[in-house]
Parts: sequence; structure tokens; C-alpha cells
Amino acid sequence: MDVRFAPTEVERRPHRGSRNIQEIIVKIVFIDWKCFDREDTVAALKKMGHEVIRFSHPDYNAIKSPEFDSEFAPVCAGADVVFSYNYFPAVAETCHKQNTDYITLIYDSPYVYLYSFTMIYPTNHVYLFDSSWVEELHRGGLTGVRYAVLPACPDKMKQAVPSSERTRSDISFVGALYNEAHNFYDRFREKAIGQEPDLVGYIDGILEAQSKLYGYDVIRELMTQDLADRMTKYLPMVPDETCAEPVGYRFASYLMERRLTSLERQRFLSALGNKLGSDHKIKLFTLEKDYKIDGIENCGIAEYEYEMPRVFADSRINLNISLRSIHTGIPLRCMDIMGCGGFLLTNYQADFQPDFVPGEDFDWYGSEDELLEKCEYYLGHEKERAQIAANGARKVRENYSIEAVLGRILSEVKE
Repeated sequence: MDVRFAPTEVERRPHRGSRNIQEIIVKIVFIDWKCFDREDTVAALKKMGHEVIRFSHPDYNAIKSPEFDSEFAPVCAGADVVFSYNYFPAVAETCHKQNTDYITLIYDSPYVYLYSFTMIYPTNHVYLFDSSWVEELHRGGLTGVRYAVLPACPDKMKQAVPSSERTRSDISFVGALYNEAHNFYDRFREKAIGQEPDLVGYIDGILEAQSKLYGYDVIRELMTQDLADRMTKYLPMVPDETCAEPVGYRFASYLMERRLTSLERQRFLSALGNKLGSDHKIKLFTLEKDYKIDGIENCGIAEYEYEMPRVFADSRINLNISLRSIHTGIPLRCMDIMGCGGFLLTNYQADFQPDFVPGEDFDWYGSEDELLEKCEYYLGHEKERAQIAANGARKVRENYSIEAVLGRILSEVKE
């Protein structure tokens, strides 16, 4: 599944910190789009002593745009660095022409632009929250990719909505169920089941095998060119010529891993509702507001900036059921939960260690049965639960705030 951009052996260098950024005052162009934490990030950079220039353009997300380049080039040329959440080829192209450092912190997964040929530019400094993805890209020769834990914004609680009956719960989950009508898996299955039922059965078998494993990638191990070609007949998902994606990357990420995530989230929540829903208040905050699960109250969407922080703080247990395309990384949801002072119970993700300690800063589960057991345990051990939540909040506040994470990244790039 590896993709090689250049015949270079690259040592994996996890990002773990460096000297104080206050020694380096730089002019930063911030790519202004509707990303998470944009206002908090701009405020943090200014607080750190940097000059921040916000730049927005409708083609920021284009693969290539002469209009974007003509407007962005003079702004880019006058900057010390350009920063964006997520990576954009048009931004990288202009930064490369202007010989300006481009720093980008990825919080989305999957993300096809990380296989853009523009990733080879030496002006790129790409930070990823999933160490297994970093290793994959290093094997392909991309020396500008490093690991970084995603930042949280502990100050979110200052602007959060007041506590209310809606935000309070014993257990909550905030996230998509990926069971919307005409999702990729359903579209594929509807067309393939009549022609190649064995193909649909094979896909379902892979998903069943992967559902029992964390830390080992069955899906991408079995994603051959032949399998991708057969799936393409029923759902064309072909990368364009500007990308060097691994074989079947879009099928693995957008169809299979998303389908598996949907099944897991529905199964785990149903198990919780059946076992604990009659005695405890369990809430789901999701886009699919009409979806019903016995024992669970579907509250619809929790707005990210103001309501979600209060939900995290007011829930005795906050669940994370990771999107399966995040193989080892700590999802942004987890950092936000801890940053808001919430207790986090998550599936196993290898990158939590050594930064966070299970049973001390958060806790994790490895199966449906263990999820149920730990929910019952922590609902019955309030003092221990509250202490773990406080430990996680303190660690995030001290080491993984926006200022702390971006400070380390900027220092490392300038060094």
C-alpha cells in the first residue's frame, strides 16, 4: 500500500518539542477558511507575539488555480511562513514558487491531498496526528512530514453556553454515524449485489475481520489492484493525475473504513442503550437527528464552538469511537474532550502513549464488553472518574494548547 514519491530513505522523526518560540518573532499568513479553531488559533498566534495576516480566497482548496496564485503570491512573498489547518496544493504551489515555508497541521482523515505531487516541495512542513501515516509517507520519501499531537483550546469553556438539561448526561457521544442515505457503501452495494454478490460478500468479510482488530490494518493489506478494479466498475473512485495515492485508497478510506465506523458506532451505542439506558441518561449528538437507538436520546447536532465544549464538560463519560481511517492517531474529538475538562473513554489508539497515560489521564476499551464494563465502573466510581478528567485537562492545558503545539512547530521549522 506504500506510495513512493522519491527514492529516499527517511528516518521517522516524531515531533516532541524544542526551544521557546518567543525568541523568534515571525510574520505569519494564516489561510482563512471554515476550519476548526480558526479564531482561537489567530488569537493564540498574536498572543505569542507574531504578526498574523489572514488570507482568504474561494480557490484555496483547488488543486491548481492561476487566480489564487496571482492574488496570493505577493502576500506569500512578504511572509516568513504560511500556516493552514489541512494541506492545500494551491497554497503549496505558490509557497514553493516564492520560497516561503508552508506549515500545515492536518486534522482530517482520510485526506487525499497528502498524496498530491506538490507534497515533494522542500518548502512544505506537514504535521500529521497519526504516526502510522507519517511512517507511510516517510517510506515514500517525504522528508517534510512529521508527527504532532493535535492541539486543544482549554479557553473554549470561557465562551461555552451555560449548563442545561440538554448538555448534561451520564454518557454522551458526539459524532457522525455515517448512515446517511446514498453513502458510498450503499451506492456500491446496490449496483454490485446483482452482478457480483461474491464481491459484496468478500468486502463484508474484510469488514468483519477488521472489526475485531485495532492496531493492524486488514483492509489496506487486502486492497489489491484487482479488488480496486472490480469495485471501480460499480462505483468509480479514480484519483486524478495530480495524485500518487496508494492502490484503492479511496475505496479503503471513504467506503470500507467509513462503513466499518458506521457499523461500530451503531453497535456500541445500541449495546450501551440496551444495558444502561434504563438507569442512566445516555445522549447522542449527531447529524443524523432522526436516527433512533433504544435507550439513547438523539439530540441532533451540537454546535462546535459554543455547545460542544459544554456537552463535554457536563457529560460524566465522553465516548470516542474513532473513524477507522485514523489508524493510530489521537482524534481531535479526544483532545477537545480532555481540553474541556471532560472524562474520556476511547477505543485503543496507539498514539495516546507516551503522551497520555490510560487510567490516569483518560481510559480506553478494547472490545464491546470492555466498553460496557468500564462505563459501569466509572459511573460507580465518581471520585476516580473526576480525578482522571482533571489530570487529562491539566496535561492538555500545560502541554497541548494551541500556543504550546504551534509554538513547538514554529520553533522546529525555523531551526
